[in-house]
Amino acid sequence: MSWTHRALSPLRRCFRAFLWVSHGVMRVLAVAALAWFATAARSSVQTPQPFPPDDAQGRIIVLPGIHNTLFHLNGFIDMARVALPNFEIDMRKWGVTFLGIRNLRAAEDNNAFARDLAADISRWRRQNPNELLYLIGYSGGGGVASLVLQELPDGVVIDRLILIAPAISAEFPIDQHAREHVLEFVVNFASVKDMQVGLGTRLFGTIDRKYEYAAGFSGFSDVSDQLAQWHWRADDHQIGHYGNHVAYLGRRWQRDFLVPALDPSISRARLEEYWRERRGPSEND
Repeated sequence: MSWTHRALSPLRRCFRAFLWVSHGVMRVLAVAALAWFATAARSSVQTPQPFPPDDAQGRIIVLPGIHNTLFHLNGFIDMARVALPNFEIDMRKWGVTFLGIRNLRAAEDNNAFARDLAADISRWRRQNPNELLYLIGYSGGGGVASLVLQELPDGVVIDRLILIAPAISAEFPIDQHAREHVLEFVVNFASVKDMQVGLGTRLFGTIDRKYEYAAGFSGFSDVSDQLAQWHWRADDHQIGHYGNHVAYLGRRWQRDFLVPALDPSISRARLEEYWRERRGPSEND
């Protein structure tokens, strides 16, 4: 070992320790921020619903973000329960709690989870052929939900796939899999101000292990009659969304733009029209 290597080794150890501590602090801050948004979002049950409670029966499967914490989606879940009282809501962890980067990069584990959930959906669909099934994923969970769609056996369908800032590559063949496995439509919410699925996936990769901007940043490259894409725009602060990753957890935005995608009576075209009505004209119009 050279003297330069011996001299630099303590510095490297210090630097690694600094990174470890910094990462821990950032995780605590991230969880605290999510908890704050979750607390604020829970009061959304007291706000008017975007559509009256529906008598339809079915199941909603929700996959959380890369930290695999469930509490930050509580506000949305509460609104879904009010709007769809006869739906079973199934919150599924797909990774190790708080180990976000590990979960994002665990391709083998994520593919295994996707296969297992696809098998579960297949069994459920055989037993409930006439009920509705919505698969929803936020952030890393959106990426995993996309893999689940890919793993569904021939002839097995869900009704809707709803992706919120998904950490899946923009080139993922969503159109092909939707035509095979989605009866109604796919929704994708994206923002070019969202650094987690922008710079974050360029540095650490997407769920499908591509080092590029994710579909939650730029939208999917595929153009499909089944795909409704909501792209953030600069004047969306007026509707409670500032373009960042946690803005999707805000109660006002969820009520006005996310929950309507659950309305059993709404079509893809009507949903896009509803979004335009709620947003109003763009500042660039």
